[in-house]
Amino acid sequence: MDLVSARASRNVAYYGVFKVGTPPVGFTGCFDTGSSDTWVPSSQCNDEACVTHTRYYSSSSSTFRPLTRSFSITYGTGEVTGRVGYDTVTLGDKATITIPSQGFGQVLASSSDFTTASCDGLFGLGFPDLTNMQAVPAFFNMISQGVLDAPTFSIYLNPDPSQEPSGQIEFGGYNTGHFVGTLNWAPVVDKAYWTVGLDSVAVGGVSANVTAMTAILDSGTTAILVSQADAIAIHAGIPGVTYNMAGSYFSIDAGCAGVDMLPNISFAINGNVYALPPWQWTQAITSSSGGSSALCISAIIPGGDPRAIILGNNFMRSWFTVYTYDVNSRAAHVGFGAAAAMASSKR
Repeated sequence: MDLVSARASRNVAYYGVFKVGTPPVGFTGCFDTGSSDTWVPSSQCNDEACVTHTRYYSSSSSTFRPLTRSFSITYGTGEVTGRVGYDTVTLGDKATITIPSQGFGQVLASSSDFTTASCDGLFGLGFPDLTNMQAVPAFFNMISQGVLDAPTFSIYLNPDPSQEPSGQIEFGGYNTGHFVGTLNWAPVVDKAYWTVGLDSVAVGGVSANVTAMTAILDSGTTAILVSQADAIAIHAGIPGVTYNMAGSYFSIDAGCAGVDMLPNISFAINGNVYALPPWQWTQAITSSSGGSSALCISAIIPGGDPRAIILGNNFMRSWFTVYTYDVNSRAAHVGFGAAAAMASSKR
């Protein structure tokens, strides 16, 4: 097993380091279970979003193999386009996992949205069905090349993101010290995203009338994204919240000082209940200078698909997650365990 240490940027994004090429060049990457593609800025990209980050020089790598295939990916914020190639990718704080001939994108054009991003590029951890590059995603390439001790990776986000490192992504297994109690498993029901069945959502122990029947584990999403109708249904059971129509968010009427008085919100998955304390499903608004205000908002954000709730970093700071895939049966599962130190993480 080996791990990649993760760091938090303003408590909204997590990134680690992976290396590309021979000799290897390090890139900060957002490790994203909601995407299957890996990409880095190319030396041929002169957009501001590229030149402000580490760029990849294919001519400097002895293991690079070009392809004529191009790609274009549009995200919730921003777009990247470029061409696909193959090169050696290495992972881990000690660089002990080597993935020869990994397909990845060399970004030739990037929208300005990525200019201030903490990540140079993206490291996709999703399923092959989700790829835009028609390249085997890195996790599945690791499995097929036999470089992992087990067909597993795990994500630990420290409940207190002010600590360093703010988390760890482990390939080939998981650290039992990252969770308390037992792991509960849920089968993946849609092999594009890491999607599990959702039994119900409750606020303070009272069931909310939501329409979503699945939940997607997405480390590339900051908050918890739900449909407009489900956002209203969930917040209807929370006293002292107000919907801000202009900003499409729910604010806490008493501000951050009133967060402790709010109820837990829980998600039932495969017969097990995963509760979020109020300081994990709310978010203090941080100014561009880094200072915080007295304003706190709900991290349960409207605008998602009515069929699925996206469980992002706010969920993962409370619940350690493990992702596994069985090559023979093609069955995938997600494991959930209470994140270690959660009890002392109250801000």
